[in-house]
Amino acid sequence: MQELRLPKRVAKQSALLGEWLVRPGQEIAEKQDLAVIDTANAAITLESPVAGTIQSLSVEPGMLIHADQSICTIGSGDDVETPSPEESSPSEAIGTTMTSADNSPQGQVIPILMPQAGQSMEEGTILSWQVKEGDQIEVGQVIMEIETDKANMDVEAPDAGRLAKIVAAEGDIIECKMPVAYLADQDSDVEAYIAGEGGSGADEQVQEAPAQASQAPVQTQKSAASVSASGRIKASPAARKLANTMGVDINTLAQGSGPNGRILSTDVSTAKAAPKASAGGELSKMRRAIARSLLFSKQNIPHFYAKTTVNSQLLFETYRKVKATQFKCTINDFVTAACARAVREFEPFRSQFQADETIRVLSDANIGVAVGTDEGLTVPVVLGADTLGLKELAQETRRIVEGARQGKMAHVGKGVFTITNLGMFGVDDFQAIINPPESAILAVGALREDVKVENGALRATRVMSLTVSVDHRVIDGVVAAQFLARVRELLEAPEQLI
Repeated sequence: MQELRLPKRVAKQSALLGEWLVRPGQEIAEKQDLAVIDTANAAITLESPVAGTIQSLSVEPGMLIHADQSICTIGSGDDVETPSPEESSPSEAIGTTMTSADNSPQGQVIPILMPQAGQSMEEGTILSWQVKEGDQIEVGQVIMEIETDKANMDVEAPDAGRLAKIVAAEGDIIECKMPVAYLADQDSDVEAYIAGEGGSGADEQVQEAPAQASQAPVQTQKSAASVSASGRIKASPAARKLANTMGVDINTLAQGSGPNGRILSTDVSTAKAAPKASAGGELSKMRRAIARSLLFSKQNIPHFYAKTTVNSQLLFETYRKVKATQFKCTINDFVTAACARAVREFEPFRSQFQADETIRVLSDANIGVAVGTDEGLTVPVVLGADTLGLKELAQETRRIVEGARQGKMAHVGKGVFTITNLGMFGVDDFQAIINPPESAILAVGALREDVKVENGALRATRVMSLTVSVDHRVIDGVVAAQFLARVRELLEAPEQLI
Protein backbone atom coordinates (compact mmCIF):
# COMPACT_ATOMS: atom_id res chain seq x y z
CA MET A 1 0.00 0.00 0.00
CA GLN A 2 1.35 3.47 -0.93
CA GLU A 3 0.27 6.96 0.11
CA LEU A 4 0.54 9.51 -2.70
CA ARG A 5 1.60 13.10 -1.89
CA LEU A 6 2.24 16.27 -3.87
CA PRO A 7 5.11 16.06 -6.38
CA LYS A 8 8.24 17.92 -5.29
CA ARG A 9 7.89 20.39 -8.14
CA VAL A 10 4.63 21.78 -6.71
CA ALA A 11 5.04 20.96 -3.01
CA LYS A 12 6.15 24.53 -2.23
CA GLN A 13 3.27 26.13 -4.14
CA SER A 14 -0.28 26.84 -3.04
CA ALA A 15 -2.26 23.99 -4.59
CA LEU A 16 -5.93 23.06 -4.84
CA LEU A 17 -7.39 19.75 -5.92
CA GLY A 18 -9.29 20.56 -9.12
CA GLU A 19 -10.95 17.22 -9.83
CA TRP A 20 -10.47 13.48 -9.42
CA LEU A 21 -10.14 11.37 -12.57
CA VAL A 22 -10.46 8.07 -10.68
CA ARG A 23 -12.68 6.60 -7.96
CA PRO A 24 -12.10 4.27 -4.97
CA GLY A 25 -11.83 0.64 -5.99
CA GLN A 26 -10.74 1.48 -9.54
CA GLU A 27 -7.78 -0.42 -10.95
CA ILE A 28 -5.13 1.89 -12.39
CA ALA A 29 -1.99 1.54 -14.48
CA GLU A 30 1.41 3.09 -13.89
CA LYS A 31 1.53 6.74 -15.07
CA GLN A 32 -2.28 6.84 -15.38
CA ASP A 33 -3.79 10.30 -14.75
CA LEU A 34 -5.32 10.44 -11.27
CA ALA A 35 -6.27 14.06 -10.64
CA VAL A 36 -5.98 17.65 -11.81
CA ILE A 37 -4.18 19.98 -9.37
CA ASP A 38 -4.55 23.75 -9.70
CA THR A 39 -1.54 25.86 -8.73
CA ALA A 40 -0.99 29.58 -9.02
CA ASN A 41 0.59 29.13 -12.45
CA ALA A 42 -1.18 26.23 -14.15
CA ALA A 43 -3.31 23.12 -13.94
CA ILE A 44 -1.12 20.04 -13.41
CA THR A 45 -2.14 16.45 -14.06
CA LEU A 46 -1.07 14.08 -11.28
CA GLU A 47 0.09 10.65 -12.50
CA SER A 48 0.25 7.39 -10.55
CA PRO A 49 3.82 6.22 -9.85
CA VAL A 50 2.68 2.59 -9.63
CA ALA A 51 0.00 0.24 -10.87
CA GLY A 52 -2.62 -0.95 -8.40
CA THR A 53 -6.05 -0.12 -7.04
CA ILE A 54 -7.31 3.15 -5.58
CA GLN A 55 -8.03 2.36 -1.95
CA SER A 56 -9.11 5.80 -0.75
CA LEU A 57 -9.21 9.47 -1.77
CA SER A 58 -8.10 11.73 1.07
CA VAL A 59 -8.71 15.16 -0.47
CA GLU A 60 -11.88 16.62 -1.94
CA PRO A 61 -12.17 18.86 -5.01
CA GLY A 62 -11.64 22.49 -4.02
CA MET A 63 -9.57 21.67 -0.93
CA LEU A 64 -6.10 23.11 -0.33
CA ILE A 65 -3.30 20.52 -0.41
CA HIS A 66 -0.32 20.79 1.91
CA ALA A 67 3.17 19.47 1.16
CA ASP A 68 3.04 16.69 3.79
CA GLN A 69 -0.58 15.74 3.19
CA SER A 70 -1.65 12.36 1.81
CA ILE A 71 -3.75 12.77 -1.32
CA CYS A 72 -4.81 9.19 -1.92
CA THR A 73 -3.86 5.62 -1.06
CA ILE A 74 -2.91 3.07 -3.73
CA GLY A 75 -2.82 -0.63 -2.95
CA SER A 76 -3.52 -4.04 -4.42
CA GLY A 77 -7.03 -5.28 -4.94
CA ASP A 78 -6.81 -7.20 -1.67
CA ASP A 79 -6.21 -3.98 0.25
CA VAL A 80 -9.54 -2.41 -0.74
CA GLU A 81 -12.34 -2.70 1.77
CA THR A 82 -15.69 -2.96 0.05
CA PRO A 83 -18.45 -1.47 2.22
CA SER A 84 -21.74 -3.25 2.56
CA PRO A 85 -24.76 -1.65 0.85
CA GLU A 86 -26.13 -0.35 4.15
CA GLU A 87 -22.76 1.23 5.00
CA SER A 88 -22.16 2.93 1.67
CA SER A 89 -23.58 6.10 0.18
CA PRO A 90 -23.20 7.91 -3.13
CA SER A 91 -21.00 10.53 -1.49
CA GLU A 92 -18.73 7.85 0.01
CA ALA A 93 -18.28 6.34 -3.45
CA ILE A 94 -16.46 9.42 -4.65
CA GLY A 95 -14.61 10.13 -1.42
CA THR A 96 -16.38 13.37 -0.49
CA THR A 97 -18.07 12.40 2.79
CA MET A 98 -17.07 14.40 5.89
CA THR A 99 -16.89 12.80 9.35
CA SER A 100 -17.51 14.59 12.62
CA ALA A 101 -15.54 14.22 15.84
CA ASP A 102 -17.49 11.10 16.82
CA ASN A 103 -16.97 9.62 13.32
CA SER A 104 -20.66 9.81 12.49
CA PRO A 105 -21.16 10.26 8.72
CA GLN A 106 -21.97 13.71 7.39
CA GLY A 107 -23.25 14.87 4.02
CA GLN A 108 -21.37 15.87 0.91
CA VAL A 109 -19.98 19.41 0.79
CA ILE A 110 -18.89 21.04 -2.49
CA PRO A 111 -17.05 24.38 -2.41
CA ILE A 112 -17.71 26.99 -5.10
CA LEU A 113 -14.48 28.86 -5.89
CA MET A 114 -13.74 32.31 -7.24
CA PRO A 115 -12.90 31.46 -10.88
CA GLN A 116 -9.65 32.45 -12.56
CA ALA A 117 -10.70 34.05 -15.84
CA GLY A 118 -7.37 34.28 -17.59
CA GLN A 119 -3.81 33.82 -16.42
CA SER A 120 -3.36 37.42 -15.28
CA MET A 121 -6.39 37.39 -12.97
CA GLU A 122 -5.42 37.11 -9.30
CA GLU A 123 -8.61 38.23 -7.57
CA GLY A 124 -12.19 39.19 -8.29
CA THR A 125 -14.79 41.48 -6.73
CA ILE A 126 -18.28 40.08 -6.17
CA LEU A 127 -20.71 42.62 -7.60
CA SER A 128 -23.94 40.73 -6.96
CA TRP A 129 -25.30 37.32 -6.05
CA GLN A 130 -28.05 36.02 -8.33
CA VAL A 131 -29.00 33.27 -5.85
CA LYS A 132 -29.48 33.12 -2.10
CA GLU A 133 -28.76 30.62 0.64
CA GLY A 134 -31.14 27.68 0.51
CA ASP A 135 -31.69 27.84 -3.26
CA GLN A 136 -31.32 24.74 -5.43
CA ILE A 137 -28.98 25.54 -8.30
CA GLU A 138 -28.21 23.74 -11.54
CA VAL A 139 -24.98 23.31 -13.48
CA GLY A 140 -24.54 26.29 -15.82
CA GLN A 141 -26.94 28.55 -13.89
CA VAL A 142 -25.65 32.10 -13.39
CA ILE A 143 -25.05 32.45 -9.66
CA MET A 144 -23.10 35.71 -9.35
CA GLU A 145 -21.58 38.63 -11.23
CA ILE A 146 -17.95 39.50 -10.57
CA GLU A 147 -15.55 42.26 -11.60
CA THR A 148 -12.12 41.23 -12.86
CA ASP A 149 -9.14 43.36 -13.88
CA LYS A 150 -10.61 43.66 -17.36
CA ALA A 151 -14.39 43.52 -17.18
CA ASN A 152 -17.53 42.31 -15.45
CA MET A 153 -18.61 38.72 -16.06
CA ASP A 154 -21.34 36.30 -15.05
CA VAL A 155 -20.21 33.19 -13.19
CA GLU A 156 -22.03 29.93 -13.84
CA ALA A 157 -22.42 27.16 -11.27
CA PRO A 158 -19.89 24.35 -11.85
CA ASP A 159 -21.97 21.89 -9.79
CA ALA A 160 -25.61 21.32 -8.92
CA GLY A 161 -27.05 21.21 -5.42
CA ARG A 162 -28.37 23.22 -2.51
CA LEU A 163 -26.57 26.51 -1.80
CA ALA A 164 -26.05 26.06 1.93
CA LYS A 165 -23.70 28.93 2.76
CA ILE A 166 -22.34 32.07 1.11
CA VAL A 167 -19.04 33.14 2.69
CA ALA A 168 -18.25 36.13 0.45
CA ALA A 169 -20.58 39.12 0.42
CA GLU A 170 -21.26 41.58 -2.39
CA GLY A 171 -18.35 43.99 -2.60
CA ASP A 172 -15.80 41.53 -1.20
CA ILE A 173 -12.52 41.11 -3.10
CA ILE A 174 -11.60 37.41 -3.19
CA GLU A 175 -8.46 35.71 -4.45
CA CYS A 176 -8.88 33.27 -7.33
CA LYS A 177 -9.62 29.65 -6.42
CA MET A 178 -10.73 30.55 -2.89
CA PRO A 179 -14.21 29.43 -1.71
CA VAL A 180 -17.03 31.95 -1.97
CA ALA A 181 -19.89 29.55 -1.18
CA TYR A 182 -20.64 25.92 -0.38
CA LEU A 183 -23.17 23.38 -1.63
CA ALA A 184 -24.58 20.91 0.90
CA ASP A 185 -27.87 19.37 1.98
CA GLN A 186 -27.35 20.39 5.62
CA ASP A 187 -25.92 23.66 6.98
CA SER A 188 -24.19 21.76 9.79
CA ASP A 189 -22.16 19.81 7.24
CA VAL A 190 -20.68 23.05 5.90
CA GLU A 191 -19.71 24.22 9.39
CA ALA A 192 -17.99 20.89 10.03
CA TYR A 193 -16.25 21.08 6.64
CA ILE A 194 -14.95 24.62 7.25
CA ALA A 195 -13.83 23.69 10.76
CA GLY A 196 -11.98 20.70 9.36
CA GLU A 197 -10.17 22.99 6.91
CA GLY A 198 -9.01 25.28 9.69
CA GLY A 199 -11.52 27.93 8.70
CA SER A 200 -10.12 28.38 5.20
CA GLY A 201 -12.40 30.36 2.94
CA ALA A 202 -13.26 33.79 1.67
CA ASP A 203 -14.45 34.93 5.09
CA GLU A 204 -10.93 34.41 6.40
CA GLN A 205 -9.61 36.80 3.76
CA VAL A 206 -12.09 39.52 4.67
CA GLN A 207 -11.84 39.14 8.47
CA GLU A 208 -8.17 39.02 9.43
CA ALA A 209 -7.17 38.01 12.94
CA PRO A 210 -5.77 40.94 15.00
CA ALA A 211 -3.17 38.58 16.45
CA GLN A 212 -1.50 38.41 13.04
CA ALA A 213 -1.04 42.16 12.79
CA SER A 214 1.76 44.14 14.40
CA GLN A 215 1.81 47.86 13.96
CA ALA A 216 5.02 47.92 11.91
CA PRO A 217 6.17 51.37 10.79
CA VAL A 218 5.83 52.10 7.10
CA GLN A 219 9.17 52.22 5.29
CA THR A 220 10.05 53.67 1.93
CA GLN A 221 11.43 50.42 0.47
CA LYS A 222 9.41 47.24 -0.03
CA SER A 223 11.20 43.99 0.77
CA ALA A 224 11.59 41.13 -1.68
CA ALA A 225 9.45 38.92 0.54
CA SER A 226 6.42 41.19 -0.03
CA VAL A 227 6.48 40.77 -3.82
CA SER A 228 5.15 37.72 -5.71
CA ALA A 229 7.00 36.02 -8.53
CA SER A 230 4.95 38.02 -11.03
CA GLY A 231 6.07 41.31 -9.43
CA ARG A 232 2.69 41.90 -7.75
CA ILE A 233 2.64 43.15 -4.13
CA LYS A 234 1.47 40.45 -1.72
CA ALA A 235 -1.60 41.83 0.04
CA SER A 236 -4.85 40.40 1.30
CA PRO A 237 -8.08 41.31 -0.53
CA ALA A 238 -9.23 43.13 2.61
CA ALA A 239 -6.04 45.22 2.55
CA ARG A 240 -6.52 46.09 -1.12
CA LYS A 241 -10.13 47.07 -0.50
CA LEU A 242 -9.19 49.29 2.46
CA ALA A 243 -6.31 50.86 0.52
CA ASN A 244 -8.64 51.77 -2.31
CA THR A 245 -11.11 53.32 0.14
CA MET A 246 -8.41 55.31 1.95
CA GLY A 247 -6.60 56.39 -1.22
CA VAL A 248 -3.41 54.60 -0.16
CA ASP A 249 -1.04 53.38 -2.89
CA ILE A 250 -0.39 49.81 -1.74
CA ASN A 251 2.75 49.66 -3.86
CA THR A 252 4.44 52.18 -1.54
CA LEU A 253 3.97 50.09 1.62
CA ALA A 254 6.80 48.14 3.23
CA GLN A 255 6.78 44.46 4.09
CA GLY A 256 3.51 43.58 5.76
CA SER A 257 2.99 41.96 9.13
CA GLY A 258 1.29 38.89 7.69
CA PRO A 259 2.86 35.55 6.67
CA ASN A 260 5.81 35.96 4.25
CA GLY A 261 5.51 39.73 4.39
CA ARG A 262 1.88 39.78 3.20
CA ILE A 263 0.25 43.20 3.71
CA LEU A 264 -2.81 43.10 5.97
CA SER A 265 -5.58 45.65 6.44
CA THR A 266 -4.02 46.75 9.73
CA ASP A 267 -0.85 47.69 7.84
CA VAL A 268 -2.92 49.83 5.49
CA SER A 269 -4.84 51.53 8.32
CA THR A 270 -1.59 53.01 9.69
CA ALA A 271 -0.47 54.35 6.31
CA LYS A 272 -1.12 57.81 4.92
CA ALA A 273 -2.93 58.44 1.67
CA ALA A 274 -0.46 59.01 -1.14
CA PRO A 275 -0.84 62.06 -3.40
CA LYS A 276 -2.49 61.20 -6.68
CA ALA A 277 -0.20 60.82 -9.65
CA SER A 278 -0.80 62.78 -12.82
CA ALA A 279 -3.34 61.28 -15.18
CA GLY A 280 -0.64 60.45 -17.70
CA GLY A 281 1.24 58.26 -15.21
CA GLU A 282 -1.64 56.15 -13.95
CA LEU A 283 -2.43 52.66 -15.18
CA SER A 284 -5.94 51.27 -14.96
CA LYS A 285 -6.54 47.79 -13.55
CA MET A 286 -7.20 46.54 -17.07
CA ARG A 287 -4.02 48.07 -18.48
CA ARG A 288 -1.97 46.52 -15.66
CA ALA A 289 -3.56 43.13 -16.36
CA ILE A 290 -2.81 43.43 -20.08
CA ALA A 291 0.77 44.44 -19.33
CA ARG A 292 1.36 41.46 -17.03
CA SER A 293 -0.19 38.96 -19.42
CA LEU A 294 1.59 40.11 -22.57
CA LEU A 295 4.94 40.54 -20.84
CA PHE A 296 4.63 36.99 -19.53
CA SER A 297 3.78 35.78 -23.03
CA LYS A 298 6.75 37.42 -24.74
CA GLN A 299 9.19 36.43 -22.01
CA ASN A 300 8.11 32.81 -21.60
CA ILE A 301 6.57 31.64 -24.89
CA PRO A 302 8.93 31.05 -27.86
CA HIS A 303 6.90 32.69 -30.64
CA PHE A 304 7.12 31.40 -34.21
CA TYR A 305 5.34 33.17 -37.10
CA ALA A 306 3.94 31.98 -40.44
CA LYS A 307 2.11 34.07 -43.04
CA THR A 308 -0.09 33.31 -46.02
CA THR A 309 -2.18 35.29 -48.51
CA VAL A 310 -5.77 34.31 -49.23
CA ASN A 311 -7.34 34.93 -52.66
CA SER A 312 -10.46 36.59 -51.28
CA GLN A 313 -12.48 37.66 -54.33
CA LEU A 314 -15.02 34.84 -53.95
CA LEU A 315 -15.06 35.33 -50.16
CA PHE A 316 -15.91 39.01 -50.62
CA GLU A 317 -18.68 38.25 -53.12
CA THR A 318 -20.16 35.50 -50.94
CA TYR A 319 -20.08 37.72 -47.85
CA ARG A 320 -21.93 40.53 -49.63
CA LYS A 321 -24.55 38.14 -50.98
CA VAL A 322 -25.19 36.44 -47.63
CA LYS A 323 -25.38 39.75 -45.79
CA ALA A 324 -27.81 41.22 -48.31
CA THR A 325 -30.15 38.24 -48.73
CA GLN A 326 -29.81 35.87 -45.73
CA PHE A 327 -28.47 37.19 -42.42
CA LYS A 328 -26.19 39.79 -40.89
CA CYS A 329 -22.52 38.76 -40.89
CA THR A 330 -18.96 40.02 -41.31
CA ILE A 331 -15.81 38.88 -43.06
CA ASN A 332 -14.45 38.05 -39.62
CA ASP A 333 -17.32 35.59 -39.08
CA PHE A 334 -16.11 33.62 -42.10
CA VAL A 335 -12.55 33.69 -40.71
CA THR A 336 -13.79 32.50 -37.32
CA ALA A 337 -15.74 29.65 -38.92
CA ALA A 338 -12.71 28.56 -40.94
CA CYS A 339 -10.40 28.71 -37.92
CA ALA A 340 -12.85 26.76 -35.75
CA ARG A 341 -12.88 23.89 -38.24
CA ALA A 342 -9.11 23.95 -38.61
CA VAL A 343 -8.59 24.02 -34.83
CA ARG A 344 -10.85 20.98 -34.56
CA GLU A 345 -8.76 19.15 -37.18
CA PHE A 346 -5.31 20.12 -35.83
CA GLU A 347 -4.94 18.94 -32.23
CA PRO A 348 -1.82 21.03 -31.40
CA PHE A 349 -3.87 24.19 -31.94
CA ARG A 350 -6.10 23.26 -29.01
CA SER A 351 -3.24 22.18 -26.75
CA GLN A 352 -1.46 24.03 -23.96
CA PHE A 353 2.04 23.79 -22.52
CA GLN A 354 1.84 23.16 -18.76
CA ALA A 355 4.13 24.25 -15.93
CA ASP A 356 5.22 20.63 -15.36
CA GLU A 357 6.45 20.47 -18.98
CA THR A 358 3.55 18.36 -20.20
CA ILE A 359 1.09 19.21 -22.97
CA ARG A 360 -2.62 19.33 -22.18
CA VAL A 361 -5.01 18.66 -25.08
CA LEU A 362 -8.42 20.36 -24.85
CA SER A 363 -11.49 18.86 -26.46
CA ASP A 364 -13.48 21.94 -27.52
CA ALA A 365 -12.75 24.42 -30.30
CA ASN A 366 -13.57 27.54 -28.28
CA ILE A 367 -12.50 30.60 -30.27
CA GLY A 368 -11.59 33.92 -28.65
CA VAL A 369 -12.30 37.15 -30.53
CA ALA A 370 -10.07 40.11 -29.65
CA VAL A 371 -12.14 43.24 -29.02
CA GLY A 372 -10.68 46.71 -28.56
CA THR A 373 -12.42 48.94 -26.04
CA ASP A 374 -11.68 52.38 -24.58
CA GLU A 375 -10.06 50.68 -21.59
CA GLY A 376 -7.98 48.15 -23.54
CA LEU A 377 -8.03 44.78 -25.27
CA THR A 378 -10.46 42.05 -24.19
CA VAL A 379 -11.03 38.53 -25.52
CA PRO A 380 -14.57 37.14 -25.13
CA VAL A 381 -14.97 33.54 -26.29
CA VAL A 382 -17.36 31.66 -28.57
CA LEU A 383 -17.87 28.20 -27.09
CA GLY A 384 -17.96 25.24 -29.48
CA ALA A 385 -17.50 27.48 -32.52
CA ASP A 386 -16.90 24.45 -34.76
CA THR A 387 -20.40 23.13 -33.99
CA LEU A 388 -22.22 26.32 -35.05
CA GLY A 389 -23.47 27.22 -38.50
CA LEU A 390 -22.33 30.57 -39.88
CA LYS A 391 -25.62 32.26 -38.94
CA GLU A 392 -25.48 31.05 -35.32
CA LEU A 393 -21.77 31.84 -35.13
CA ALA A 394 -22.33 35.40 -36.39
CA GLN A 395 -25.14 35.95 -33.88
CA GLU A 396 -23.09 34.63 -30.94
CA THR A 397 -20.01 36.62 -31.96
CA ARG A 398 -22.06 39.81 -32.25
CA ARG A 399 -23.56 39.14 -28.80
CA ILE A 400 -20.25 38.62 -26.99
CA VAL A 401 -18.54 41.53 -28.77
CA GLU A 402 -21.33 43.92 -27.81
CA GLY A 403 -21.14 42.59 -24.25
CA ALA A 404 -17.39 43.16 -24.12
CA ARG A 405 -17.80 46.77 -25.25
CA GLN A 406 -20.30 47.27 -22.43
CA GLY A 407 -17.85 45.80 -19.90
CA LYS A 408 -19.37 42.31 -19.64
CA MET A 409 -17.17 39.40 -20.72
CA ALA A 410 -18.36 36.02 -21.99
CA HIS A 411 -16.58 32.75 -21.19
CA VAL A 412 -13.29 34.40 -20.30
CA GLY A 413 -10.40 31.97 -19.96
CA LYS A 414 -12.16 29.14 -21.83
CA GLY A 415 -10.64 29.89 -25.24
CA VAL A 416 -8.16 27.62 -27.00
CA PHE A 417 -7.34 29.92 -29.94
CA THR A 418 -7.70 33.67 -30.54
CA ILE A 419 -8.40 35.76 -33.67
CA THR A 420 -7.38 39.42 -33.81
CA ASN A 421 -8.34 41.57 -36.81
CA LEU A 422 -6.94 45.01 -37.65
CA GLY A 423 -8.08 44.91 -41.26
CA MET A 424 -10.84 47.46 -40.66
CA PHE A 425 -8.11 50.02 -39.90
CA GLY A 426 -6.32 49.40 -43.19
CA VAL A 427 -3.52 47.29 -41.65
CA ASP A 428 -2.26 44.90 -44.34
CA ASP A 429 -0.55 42.41 -42.01
CA PHE A 430 0.92 42.21 -38.50
CA GLN A 431 2.20 39.75 -35.89
CA ALA A 432 0.15 39.19 -32.73
CA ILE A 433 1.26 38.17 -29.24
CA ILE A 434 -0.12 34.82 -28.03
CA ASN A 435 -2.83 35.04 -25.37
CA PRO A 436 -1.64 32.76 -22.49
CA PRO A 437 -2.23 29.90 -21.83
CA GLU A 438 -3.24 29.35 -25.47
CA SER A 439 -0.71 28.15 -28.03
CA ALA A 440 -1.61 30.23 -31.07
CA ILE A 441 -3.24 33.42 -32.31
CA LEU A 442 -4.22 34.50 -35.84
CA ALA A 443 -3.65 38.08 -37.03
CA VAL A 444 -6.03 39.08 -39.85
CA GLY A 445 -5.13 41.92 -42.22
CA ALA A 446 -7.29 44.04 -44.50
CA LEU A 447 -9.21 42.51 -47.38
CA ARG A 448 -7.81 44.69 -50.15
CA GLU A 449 -7.77 45.03 -53.91
CA ASP A 450 -4.79 43.53 -55.74
CA VAL A 451 -3.70 42.23 -59.12
CA LYS A 452 -3.42 38.54 -59.95
CA VAL A 453 -1.32 37.15 -62.78
CA GLU A 454 -3.10 34.26 -64.54
CA ASN A 455 -1.83 32.71 -67.80
CA GLY A 456 0.33 35.76 -68.42
CA ALA A 457 -2.58 38.19 -68.05
CA LEU A 458 -3.32 40.61 -65.23
CA ARG A 459 -6.66 40.36 -63.48
CA ALA A 460 -8.12 42.43 -60.67
CA THR A 461 -8.88 40.50 -57.49
CA ARG A 462 -8.94 40.85 -53.72
CA VAL A 463 -6.51 39.35 -51.21
CA MET A 464 -6.18 39.11 -47.43
CA SER A 465 -3.08 38.34 -45.34
CA LEU A 466 -3.20 35.91 -42.40
CA THR A 467 -0.30 35.61 -39.93
CA VAL A 468 -0.33 32.93 -37.26
CA SER A 469 1.80 33.18 -34.12
CA VAL A 470 2.41 29.81 -32.44
CA ASP A 471 4.06 28.49 -29.30
CA HIS A 472 6.99 26.56 -30.75
CA ARG A 473 7.05 24.27 -27.70
CA VAL A 474 3.69 22.88 -28.78
CA ILE A 475 3.37 23.58 -32.52
CA ASP A 476 6.05 22.83 -35.10
CA GLY A 477 6.55 24.95 -38.20
CA VAL A 478 5.20 22.25 -40.50
CA VAL A 479 1.99 21.97 -38.47
CA ALA A 480 1.59 25.76 -38.48
CA ALA A 481 1.97 25.77 -42.28
CA GLN A 482 -0.57 22.96 -42.66
CA PHE A 483 -3.02 24.81 -40.41
CA LEU A 484 -2.69 28.02 -42.44
CA ALA A 485 -3.12 26.10 -45.68
CA ARG A 486 -6.35 24.55 -44.36
CA VAL A 487 -7.73 27.94 -43.25
CA ARG A 488 -6.84 29.42 -46.67
CA GLU A 489 -8.53 26.49 -48.42
CA LEU A 490 -11.75 27.01 -46.46
CA LEU A 491 -11.80 30.77 -47.06
CA GLU A 492 -11.20 30.39 -50.78
CA ALA A 493 -14.27 28.10 -50.96
CA PRO A 494 -16.55 30.04 -48.57
CA GLU A 495 -19.80 28.29 -49.56
CA GLN A 496 -18.85 25.32 -47.37
CA LEU A 497 -18.73 27.60 -44.30
CA ILE A 498 -22.37 28.71 -44.56
